[in-house]
Amino acid sequence: MLWALADEHPSDGTTEPDRPPLPEHDIRDVQQDNAPPIARELHFHELVSILYRRSRMILTVTILGTMLAAIVGLLISPKYTATAEIAVEPQQGVAVGRAFSPTDESPIDTQVTMLGSRDHLKRVLDSLSEEAEFRAAVRTAGRESAATADVAGDAPSRPVVAESPADPTTTEVGSLSLGELARRLKMWTGALGKGGRGTALSAEQLERGLKVMQERRSRIITVSFTSRSPRQAAVVANRIVQLYVDGQIERKRASMSVELARLGERIADFKSEVKNAAAAAQSVIQQRSAGATTASRKGSNSDERMHELLREVAAGRAKQDSLQRRQKEIHDKLEFITPDVSIVSPASPPDRPSSFNPILFILPALIICAICASLLAVVLDRLDRGLRSERDINEALSIPCIGLVPQLPRTCTTRPFQYLLAEPFSAYAEAIRSVVVTLQMAAPPRAPKVLLISSSVPMEGRTTLALSLAAYIAHLGRRVLLVDLDFRQGSILDELDGRAERGLLDLHLQNRPPAEFIQHIPDLGLDYLPMPRCRVDPLALFVREQTPRLLRQLRESYDCVIIDGPPLLGTAESRLLPSMADKLLFVVKWGTTRRDVAENALRLLRGAGSDKDLSELPAAIVTQVDLKQHARYRFGDAGEFLVEHRNYYSPSMEA
Repeated sequence: MLWALADEHPSDGTTEPDRPPLPEHDIRDVQQDNAPPIARELHFHELVSILYRRSRMILTVTILGTMLAAIVGLLISPKYTATAEIAVEPQQGVAVGRAFSPTDESPIDTQVTMLGSRDHLKRVLDSLSEEAEFRAAVRTAGRESAATADVAGDAPSRPVVAESPADPTTTEVGSLSLGELARRLKMWTGALGKGGRGTALSAEQLERGLKVMQERRSRIITVSFTSRSPRQAAVVANRIVQLYVDGQIERKRASMSVELARLGERIADFKSEVKNAAAAAQSVIQQRSAGATTASRKGSNSDERMHELLREVAAGRAKQDSLQRRQKEIHDKLEFITPDVSIVSPASPPDRPSSFNPILFILPALIICAICASLLAVVLDRLDRGLRSERDINEALSIPCIGLVPQLPRTCTTRPFQYLLAEPFSAYAEAIRSVVVTLQMAAPPRAPKVLLISSSVPMEGRTTLALSLAAYIAHLGRRVLLVDLDFRQGSILDELDGRAERGLLDLHLQNRPPAEFIQHIPDLGLDYLPMPRCRVDPLALFVREQTPRLLRQLRESYDCVIIDGPPLLGTAESRLLPSMADKLLFVVKWGTTRRDVAENALRLLRGAGSDKDLSELPAAIVTQVDLKQHARYRFGDAGEFLVEHRNYYSPSMEA
């Protein structure tokens, strides 16, 4: 849709018409010096331009990423947290024998640790598995998790009471099969039965959902449990604190019973000692009464022994009375046992989930996706090596770019050369007209007689451009011959929907006049020399000077000879044709032809070793330009102008 520059040589002096051709290594050095740096710094306006022209991709990635984040958030089951509160009572310790200090946090830390111990959680599981209320809550949680389950094949886990004899997480020593690798993968991804999404409550789920902590520096301990069911969360939290309080009472009762048994044993021992001491004292008294004579001689020793036994009896009876009083006190406390903790506030089923609201993820996901999409756009733009503008052609290839040929409208159903003649005011027609003017093909004295159209690789619009140029020049009243010299795959016949029994190869083989093989196309007003598919070596036609001689004959018969040549890369004969032409039109497909590919193609052309000066022979033209996308690059050329001021051309198009 864009026409070409009127001047073939840039005004900045980068191309010198009178400069002699450089050697190949010097040309390579000049091209490397003129090549833009690989990682140059982006300016602010360049960054804004990149984001602007890739705004559709950024918007698409942002919307899809945000929608995906919202869907993933909605698929995650909401979780509910129920909280119960217990208070540590400042009372006299039974077995410790010291008062509770408000500043001492060790009893509270002990209570927190005991609430989350595995033994206590095991008792909670054993109790919950037998409770009808909890089983109803489990069924409710199972229905809720089944409605939002997103992992197929997860087996529901059972409440853990004891370790299974066959532990599925045990690694088999010396075995490394595919089954073992799959089992390890499931283990590390948490997809085993013990860690999967089950409807029942397991020990791991109970430990993972439980949270016990002290409220600031107070004597209050909060016990929270998180579950997918609010009822299940409340039941589990209440059961944890209730069993803990009951366990405190049971532990105190057991401790008192042990102490009573120990006191009973000590009282029995003291009774036995008092009885023995009293019997010994009675024996001493009887001995003194029986033998007064001997007692007079040993009176002092027997008195001491009797007094000692009496003291032992009195001390034993005193200790016995003390133990009996202690025993009575413990018996009295057994009737009024109070635990070290008390339930301050039981847990109730929560009304709202405690997990994050997935709706709140939308804004952060939107921002993150927008940033990632913008970074992706910048990376893709920096990695893009396609040629899109006249400036890119001049910088990368060091040859002038004479025009930009746009794509046809998507609603167009005709061939490009037919559309050119049917819509003379269209952007495509204006681009072809601009090429004709730039090459001075409308001025017979200065027009190039032989115009070779080539490209780096196939499928870049070479044949379509050759047909359009030939059709338009013929429309101007000049004698035009279109020659197909693509020996491997002649495609002009397919465009013209024609068949050729004889062609260029037959002309060379039979040594007949060219007029016998040239076909006339009345609809386009031009002549055509076809190239049927064959298996003849194309270099044989150049070695025998048949092709150069034919082109010299055609120069004398036609005003313009347009050659649809083969691509420069991958074909040897393509490097021989430029020396026979007056001008080489190098086709570059917009945004598709890479810089290095085009540079290698021109390097092969310059290194062909021809006697003809090829420094000013080639000129580039960009085909299949997406005008709307091209305008987003803000090159400031005719393409941007035609898109932004399209209303200016509407009257002429309608006329």
